[in-house]
Amino acid sequence: MGFLRRVLGGAPARPAGVRYAVVDVETTGLHPSTDRIVEVAVVRLDPRGAILDEWTTLVDPGRDVGPTEIHGITPRAVMGAPRFADVAPELLWRLGGHVVAAHNASFDRTFLSYELERAGSRLGEDDQALCTMWGCYRGGLVGARSLAACCAELGVSHADEHTALGDARAAAGLLAVMLSRVGASAMGAPGPWREASAPAAACSVRLRTDPPHPRVNLALGSLADRVATPSGTGASEEAAGAYFALLDRVLEDRRVDLSEVGALAELATAWGLGHGALWRLNEAYVGGMWALARADGFVTPAELADLEAVAELLGVPLGDGSSAGPEARVMAPAESSLVGRSVCFTGASVCTLGGIPLSREAQERIAGELGMVVKSGVSRKLDVLVLADPDSQSGKAGKAEELGVRRMAEPAFWRALGVEID
Repeated sequence: MGFLRRVLGGAPARPAGVRYAVVDVETTGLHPSTDRIVEVAVVRLDPRGAILDEWTTLVDPGRDVGPTEIHGITPRAVMGAPRFADVAPELLWRLGGHVVAAHNASFDRTFLSYELERAGSRLGEDDQALCTMWGCYRGGLVGARSLAACCAELGVSHADEHTALGDARAAAGLLAVMLSRVGASAMGAPGPWREASAPAAACSVRLRTDPPHPRVNLALGSLADRVATPSGTGASEEAAGAYFALLDRVLEDRRVDLSEVGALAELATAWGLGHGALWRLNEAYVGGMWALARADGFVTPAELADLEAVAELLGVPLGDGSSAGPEARVMAPAESSLVGRSVCFTGASVCTLGGIPLSREAQERIAGELGMVVKSGVSRKLDVLVLADPDSQSGKAGKAEELGVRRMAEPAFWRALGVEID
């Protein structure tokens, strides 16, 4: 169990004198009234600036995660993470009784203020924060303001930049330098934040190092739905067909959640499919995908990785492709059922055509040329929402899930239409 896990349950005894808590947040954007926190960290220090303990967690913002290219947090990473309201009691307890500090403190404090208010709490007027950015700059210690530049000038380590814990550690290093060179009395630090009661139990956390929730990415796109219902499984053709059809839909958006697992289990119970029959059906499903992948005489590394992911998900060995399961067959391509349906796109395209990334205009033009009706928004009348990132929590993705609109990952969508994306 790592260091962070060990400290989650409690903290060392607080020494006498002023104690400091350095906080950092990563956010979905720059507007605290509309954007949300996606990661928070607190590093607590003794009066001399030595680290006492650390705490951090990813936070499910309930919306799109924002600039992944900056903070490195993907929609998949926050799946299973606590909401801010879940961590608020723990956070307030860790900050309470401490002089709170942050680099560019007004930014972090304002975000915390908005999030706490949404969670049914609020900061007091006296709960102000010491800013290491302005403290170092105005104290004549540095000639720059950014966290990276301040650390470079003062020789403070700044590993894991743009992670909440990495940035909080760096700001804590700056604070320690300020304490040693300027002194606590000369910093004009605000008073400690008001004490908060310890939570009844340590809140759940999700760390960047936690394994991601299961998800299947299929380079084979929607080809899986062409695996024909097999014989020799112990299931009737109708039962096998129903199971395969549901499995196709479960895999279509490249996510498998507990509700989908439950739906598969309910279907199996309704058709009287026991463990043996399900094993053979899963084996035939994977075998049929093997046959599809090898149809052109070559299995790409991406296709192989996808096949391995599906095999692991379904609990059957992939083997070397020499065995396709109980009489696994591949159905001939059929005209796409998407033609004539309405479609809406969300997220920047992850696909290329002839080596050129697809713009939104290109996506809509191609879909229109292939007989689909392009829409700009999500409503009950929409047939398909195409997601560049299957784990997206964008407004469109959330509304589609709420309304029960069919969601498809972009590669699967194009292949279903017969578009040969790269």
